[in-house]
Amino acid sequence: MSTADPQRKSDLLRRFARSGQSESQTGIRREHLLRALGLIAREPAPVTRAVIARRTGLTSATASSLVAELIALGLVVETGRAESTGGKRATRLELESDAYLIVVAVVRTRAIDTALVDLAGRTVESRRLDVTGGMEVSTVVDAIRELTDGLESRVLAACVQVPGVTAAGVVVDSVQLGWRDVPLARILESEIGAPTSVVNDVDAEALTEAVDADDRAIRLVVHLGEGVGAAITTGGSLMTGATGRAGEIGHVRVIYEGARSRCRCGVSGCLESATSMSAMLGDTYTDELDEHDTTLLASTAEARERMGFGARALARALRISSALIDPEEIVIAGAAPALGPHFLGTLRDEYEMYPAKGTTQVAIRYGRPELSRYLGPAKFALAPVLGDALPLTQAR
Repeated sequence: MSTADPQRKSDLLRRFARSGQSESQTGIRREHLLRALGLIAREPAPVTRAVIARRTGLTSATASSLVAELIALGLVVETGRAESTGGKRATRLELESDAYLIVVAVVRTRAIDTALVDLAGRTVESRRLDVTGGMEVSTVVDAIRELTDGLESRVLAACVQVPGVTAAGVVVDSVQLGWRDVPLARILESEIGAPTSVVNDVDAEALTEAVDADDRAIRLVVHLGEGVGAAITTGGSLMTGATGRAGEIGHVRVIYEGARSRCRCGVSGCLESATSMSAMLGDTYTDELDEHDTTLLASTAEARERMGFGARALARALRISSALIDPEEIVIAGAAPALGPHFLGTLRDEYEMYPAKGTTQVAIRYGRPELSRYLGPAKFALAPVLGDALPLTQAR
């Protein structure tokens, strides 16, 4: 396993810091470095200095200089000779995927899952901490410090995933955690010495589903758990809205007829009151349940009836949402896949029952279980440092 020293990490963070002057010499150099790094990380064929020069239009001397800097920063390694094309064989270049690590913490009301992810997207280590009583900020800090102890020089970035509204590293409001206006990123940065981001759990899940998306794909991801939320991605980027609250559909009223329940927000007929996993499976459900136990809860006749009602409510919300954003596909994620094919089939039937004129047919599917849950938060953490240069598409 590669090692990193504090000075090299400091040099890397300084080199890729955004100065706000993209047209300056420093900003142009940064963009050239990221482009070269992206080619090395993403190109399926062997990449050499000559390939970088050819693909970027830069001179051979500039391409060699970029590679030398990426090697010095610990991001790229030489791996032997490429096949000869008639002259001297060039040196192959590859991503040095294990030199640095990304820290991910998934915070819920009763547990914290922490993980170390390398630059290829592989989960190197993961831990779970069960929490009794309320979730405290200090508990999250301690869990991350314990995971990163002795690895500080290799931690390149960190991300904390939380339920609720987040903005610029602050947990603006999390009803589930009981947090409001918590500057979580600033607190953690001072503890672990690495840039830290905070992301809403649904946004993180949407980024995970979009890790291998092309630049044009528009995807609507709906998270079902103790709450309900949604997120929209274009390619691999989030559409956050004017205030970062795009997708907060859980407390939009979609049920007006008599059979409506009072939501925990105090209003009756909210989408969450009918379609959350708690509403459909009962109060026994929590977000900490595994897929097996959730499937057992969904197998009862009473749950099946509530799931049918929840599917109808969700279909209404999806029909309106998809008419507005025209997605390529709709993904039902969170704990929803444990509901099985019956719920998904009912949802599709209800969605297609009353097609809206002028709209197109949209595919609806469950989230992909083969993707590691840490990929989205890791991508979110890395974006302020290395942009989207690294694909992070490693399946678990």
